[in-house]
Amino acid sequence: MNPNTPVPNNGNIPAPLVRPVPPEQLSPKAVILQVFRLRYVFRRYWKLILSLMVIGGVIGKFIDISEKRQPIYNGGITFNLGSGSSTSNGMGDLGALASAFGIGSSAPDANIFVGDNFMIYAKSRPVIEKTLMKTVKISGIDTLLVNYYIQHSGIRDKEWEDNDTLRAFRMDKAKKPEEYNKDEITAMAQIYTRVLTEMGVSQPERKSSFMRLDAFMEDEALTKVFVETHLKTIEEDYRYKQTKKSREMYDILVKRTDSLRSLLTGTESRLARQIDQNQQVVVAQARIEETKLTRNSTFLSQQYFAAVQSQDNMRLSLIKEAPLFTEIEPVSLPLYKEIRTSIAAQAGIVLGLLISIIIIFFRETYRSIMQEG
Repeated sequence: MNPNTPVPNNGNIPAPLVRPVPPEQLSPKAVILQVFRLRYVFRRYWKLILSLMVIGGVIGKFIDISEKRQPIYNGGITFNLGSGSSTSNGMGDLGALASAFGIGSSAPDANIFVGDNFMIYAKSRPVIEKTLMKTVKISGIDTLLVNYYIQHSGIRDKEWEDNDTLRAFRMDKAKKPEEYNKDEITAMAQIYTRVLTEMGVSQPERKSSFMRLDAFMEDEALTKVFVETHLKTIEEDYRYKQTKKSREMYDILVKRTDSLRSLLTGTESRLARQIDQNQQVVVAQARIEETKLTRNSTFLSQQYFAAVQSQDNMRLSLIKEAPLFTEIEPVSLPLYKEIRTSIAAQAGIVLGLLISIIIIFFRETYRSIMQEG
């Protein structure tokens, strides 16, 4: 009996409707049959699958053996960035307390040495280039850090392998970016790009003010020296930017003090000569000139000592405003060495499996077409 033939109706019981499965949908039975069919396909082609996977694995293993993989040394410094003293009042303290609880203004802090701003600043190109242009002592030899980096970071054997000009590149002296020639601009740009992948700045705990500067490089001495020198560069640059206004005022005070000292010295010399000339003179005009010089000398002396005092106060202010970088955990040797394992063998096995599946698919498709024909 055909399942699609309607059942005769006796007038009391409605005939059930049997709906065939639409051709675009798969029934559970069809899915099970396909699974069993794949098992038979695997039985026919298991040698092909196994052979291609073994060949891929052997090729990948050969690549692993032939490829020289340098160990990576991990080194870092944990430090605390303490800013200079500021004239914050009670409202400022209340604002800081409100910000801690998420209350108040949502505008970001404009200080480049706070929070995420500092992390971006520490990885900026101008700061990193200043670090690379520092002269460091490694194994008792003074060398430019950028030249030591070129020799021991692996950049010549990887990024510059096919470029003879860059492989022979070397900085003859420390330079500012505006002094670079064409080759130096190209080399420093590629060095900066590589350094970005070999360093990191993080905050170990969000509630803590501690920061951590890490480097991951192929040479142990390079890793240690780079981290220490970069932190020193950040400290120097911070001090320069943080005390810029105070230093300008201090320079003005120094010039004013020098000018007053020169005027005071000249006035005192003229006063001394005038006193010597007036010892045997009773003319009033000469006495008036002596009185005038005495008054000028007294005034200049007061101005000079006031300027000296202001200069000393400004010098103390510069000391107070200077940042305080406290090393919590310095770099200590030996550094942690990480040897990164290659995945060429695993990739070869997976690639062999994919190729075998593609071959089986086309062969089975061709076989099905031929059988239908």
